[in-house]
Formats: sequence, C-alpha cells, structure tokens
Amino acid sequence: MSSVEIAAIGTFEARRSDTEAAKIKEYAAFDLLRFILAFAVLLSHTGTLAWTHAGNLAVQVFFALSGWLIGSILCLTERSELNRFYFNRATRIWIPYFVAVCVLYVVSLVHQHSLSNRWDEFLIYDLSFTHNWFSLLPNAQVALTQMPLHGTGNHFWSIAVEEQFYLGAPLLMTLLPFGRSIYLWLAVAVAAIVTGSFYGSVALGVLCAVIAQRAPAWHLSKAGRAGLVTVLIASSLLMTLDDAAYTYEAPFFSAAIVLLCALPIPRTRVTKWFGGISYPLYLNAWIGIFAFHALAKHFTLSHGWHHEALLALSSILVAAVFYHLIDRTVMTNRSRYFSKRLGWTLGMVAYALMAIGILYGRHEISERQLG
Repeated sequence: MSSVEIAAIGTFEARRSDTEAAKIKEYAAFDLLRFILAFAVLLSHTGTLAWTHAGNLAVQVFFALSGWLIGSILCLTERSELNRFYFNRATRIWIPYFVAVCVLYVVSLVHQHSLSNRWDEFLIYDLSFTHNWFSLLPNAQVALTQMPLHGTGNHFWSIAVEEQFYLGAPLLMTLLPFGRSIYLWLAVAVAAIVTGSFYGSVALGVLCAVIAQRAPAWHLSKAGRAGLVTVLIASSLLMTLDDAAYTYEAPFFSAAIVLLCALPIPRTRVTKWFGGISYPLYLNAWIGIFAFHALAKHFTLSHGWHHEALLALSSILVAAVFYHLIDRTVMTNRSRYFSKRLGWTLGMVAYALMAIGILYGRHEISERQLG
C-alpha cells in the first residue's frame, strides 16, 4: 500500500470518527475565499489596499463564513454532542492562536528595549479572548502604542469575536427550545447590525444557515442567486458612496459573498492547502513583513511592484511553514486524542478563561476611573 493510500485512509478515518464532519457539505470555494480574505488583510496592513475598510471587510466576510458553517453544524448538534464541538473549536483555533500569541510576545520582549505598564494586561486579554472588549480602552490610539510591537497583534480582536461566538451560539442553539428559530436569529442579527456591534456579520451568517435547514437550496436557485447578486451590488455601492453606511452594509455584503460561494463542490488537495494556510497567514503575516523589511533594509532593495510582491510572498511562505508544522499536524491527528471528558473540559476552560478576562477587564476599567 502506497503512502498516498495510507494518508487517504487516515483522512477518511479521521473524518468518519469526527461526528461534526458529516454535518456540513464540502465547499471548495470556501478554501479559496479564506485565502483571498487573509491575503486582503495582509495587503491592507502593507498599505497596498488603500481603502480604509478593506481589511475590516475581509474580516467581516470571515465572520459571516463562520456563522454559516458553525450555524450549520449547530443546527444538527444535540446537547450531548457539544463535547465534540468544543474539542474541535479548541484544537482548530487555540493551538495555532496561542503559538502566534507566544511568538508575538517573545519577539516583543527581545525587540523592545522597554515594555509598557499595560503589557501584562494585554497578554491577559489575548489569552482570555477579550481583546476586542478591553484592549483599546480608554484611548485606542494610545493603547496601540502600548501594545507589543506597537499594536502588531491588534488583529487578535477578531479571534476574540470568533471565540465569543463559539461559546455563545451553542448555548442559544442547543439549550433554548427556540434556539434554532428563524425569528430568534433574525432578531439577533437585526439587533447586532443596528447597534453596530462586532457580531452583525456572524449573526447574519447563522440566520442564513438556519434558513437553509428549512429550504436547503434556496441560495442555489436562480431567483436566490439573483437576489444575492442584487444585495452584493447594492451594499457595495452604499459602502463606497457613504462611509457612514459601512457598519450597517458590511454584514449584508459579507453574507452575500459567502452564500454565492456556498456551492457543494468537493475540496481538492490544492484548495485544502490554500484554505489551510489562510489562518496562519492571518495570524502570522507580520512575521514575514518584519523579516522582509529587515532584509530589504540590509540589501537596500528599491521600492516598486517587485518589492510589494516579495513582501507578500514572504508572508505566504511563513504561513505555509506554520501550516505544515502546526495546523496540518493538529487537524490530521486530533481525532485520536478526542474523548468526551476532554471535550467538556476544554469547553469549561474556554468559559472560565473568558470569565477571567471579563472580571479582570472590568477591574482595570474601575481602577482607571477611580485613578
């Protein structure tokens, strides 16, 4: 038996033993979409994409994608199966993320001659997935200068939003008798969008997934796709013509993109690779950027299109290394370590971490107000 056949059998066995894998279809376009989004965030950080909201819009599409996929899983998940849900989220998100946090803070220790008095505070927020709630308080511009490497890790706010969704959605959808109701998620989505919160796109993604449980192919019909294209064009025009409309239109744009890409097409090795490196590219693109700038300064490379291309390539290479060393290894082997007890334990740890972050953050805010 060849190594390819052995690997294929291993992948099949891992998928069969993972009860979540059978709950969603394969969407090859999502792999490519993930890479494009992570690459767009990279280009926004390097200044290649000049539009103010370019990077954030890519993140909003990520949120809508998470809402669609996780919402689809939770629509078919019983309370007794949440242990597997927590295990999968922890292994998929936590391990690469905590490695990225560790690298950022270690490099910051080595690189910066002096650390701000909020350095340990930011670390607690990053480890407890509460970065988006507290890190930029009380003054965002000042806070960015106080963060490790002057705000290099500020993109961790989006990982916090994702984790908050992963912990909140299961409680709503499996504990409440009406948790999978279209009306509930319509209300959640409307409230999140109207208030301009972090959760508009992800809530709209869940709403689309809940609707798809009643009408599975609604987004694949001619009328459905025509409607999605209309929403995409309208939201695009409103966002670009009126900057104030961005917060309210981005979720609709994001959900439309995700649904247009939600074509049940089997993934291939190529698409899986591009989808696989998207997460480490998003987390660790700054490493490639820093390394390239150091080399460019040493060799006095001239600016131009080749400079931007090499900069992007260096970040992709770093992401590929992280993917093969960490993400791919985790995804290939995690099923052999799963147990119900471990799944529940990881779930409780996740809620505990967030509770610690909230209590600590509220304490710090109170201290500043008193001071």
